[in-house]
Amino acid sequence: MKSLGTYAAGARLERMQASPMWAGDRFRNVHPILPNLRDPNVPMPSIKDFICGGERRVPPGPLPSVSPLAAWNKKPQSGLRVTWLGHSTMLIEIEGVRILTDPIRDRELLLLR
Repeated sequence: MKSLGTYAAGARLERMQASPMWAGDRFRNVHPILPNLRDPNVPMPSIKDFICGGERRVPPGPLPSVSPLAAWNKKPQSGLRVTWLGHSTMLIEIEGVRILTDPIRDRELLLLR
């Protein structure tokens, strides 16, 4: 794979080489993968798998949806409630303040009272 930038040099290279995770020519993960965290019989996914998809990227059926309207009429018992509205949009309620995250809309947080 081609490098995504230039090779490190000077002070940046010195900082990298001073890292305890530096192993001569590159960084190494000093923490082993925990047992049963990954099936060793399944090959590691490639970047192509993540970008281009495949069967695993398509849900086997329609995703369930639940109307949050009834819950929104009641105060959250703990003072905190998060409702996922889709993609990266969430309604966060903290002690009576509502915050709508919408990364598509100018990367803003909208405060709702």
